[in-house]
Amino acid sequence: MLIGARLAQGIGAAMMIPAALSILTTSFTEGSDRNKALGAWGGTAGLASALGVFLGGVLSGGPGWRWVFFVNLPVCALDLIVAFRLVASERHRPRLANFDARGALMATSGMLLLIYALVNAPDVGWGNTRTIGELAGAAVLLAAFAVNEARHRNPLFPFSILRINGLAAADLTQVIAMAGFYAMFFFLTLYMQNVLGFSRLQAGAAYIPTTLGVAISSGIASQLFARTGTRPIIVAGALLGGGGTFWLARIPVHGSYLSDLLPGLLIMSVGLGAVFVGVTTAAQAGVPRDKAGLAAALINTSTWLGGALGIAIFSAISTSRAHRLLAAHAPVHEALTSGFQRALLACGIAMLAAAVVALRATNTRGEPVLTPPPQTVPVPEDA
Repeated sequence: MLIGARLAQGIGAAMMIPAALSILTTSFTEGSDRNKALGAWGGTAGLASALGVFLGGVLSGGPGWRWVFFVNLPVCALDLIVAFRLVASERHRPRLANFDARGALMATSGMLLLIYALVNAPDVGWGNTRTIGELAGAAVLLAAFAVNEARHRNPLFPFSILRINGLAAADLTQVIAMAGFYAMFFFLTLYMQNVLGFSRLQAGAAYIPTTLGVAISSGIASQLFARTGTRPIIVAGALLGGGGTFWLARIPVHGSYLSDLLPGLLIMSVGLGAVFVGVTTAAQAGVPRDKAGLAAALINTSTWLGGALGIAIFSAISTSRAHRLLAAHAPVHEALTSGFQRALLACGIAMLAAAVVALRATNTRGEPVLTPPPQTVPVPEDA
């Protein structure tokens, strides 16, 4: 039941977010206005990531963790009202033909199997036949997906979009950076609750300064695009995020929020806001209007894929370290803290890697969206 609810939420987000982002990118075509719009979008996304951790603590510590699912209902109802009032309807739209259902099934199955194998590998064993079989199965499904896309008349993911300058680098930057950022939130929450003894509400409230840092840095970053372009903002944000995470990787067993957590969280939040806004803007630069939806879907997929892979991979690092120390009869809190330190160190390294990849991303200052040339349709003389 829980898996079904999370799957339904993921499908809904996968449909809404790319559609909303493509509407935004095609509605704002001028440089400064489009920068501000994408800056607001990226800032909202980064802010939501930090704010969601806080609200999750409030709900689970108050009415119960099940309210994490119920609270979405009024939010979705409000979204529907706003969408019908603000988004213009399209009366004349082309009919969907040759939908790539097989490609959608293979891509979804391959990614689910890959994440499942990575999450369970620390418990089952990396050399276990089951783990090897699951990873091999995921590789086969994803390879079959690539072959299917190359041959399909209307592919779900046309590889030609990757020819747009800097698009692939922007998406890869998002995958690597979100792997570090999302996993960092996960391990810090576990550290605060299982080592420092924070309640769920206290752990959620600990992220309030982070939400403010993300909001402020997002606004500043969107104003700087016209001067510096997106690439320096992304690189600087990833470096700041990595620096803040390296600070957090020094967490001690008997830590203090003010001295051991808050400085690193504030530095990291500035980097998170800059990366979210910068990558979102760079991933939409130079994309034709008819490909805006696909580009938006790619950056959204990169965000969730990075978060899932980060938690899966870095959890394996943390769990392996903690298990070795427990086997050596180390105290539980020391073993847990050491595992979290190793995982946070890996998160920081991932953010530094994202900064390196971002050097290949588009350095846009808000160029207008490209539009395909108009096609001339022959009209009979009798008409």
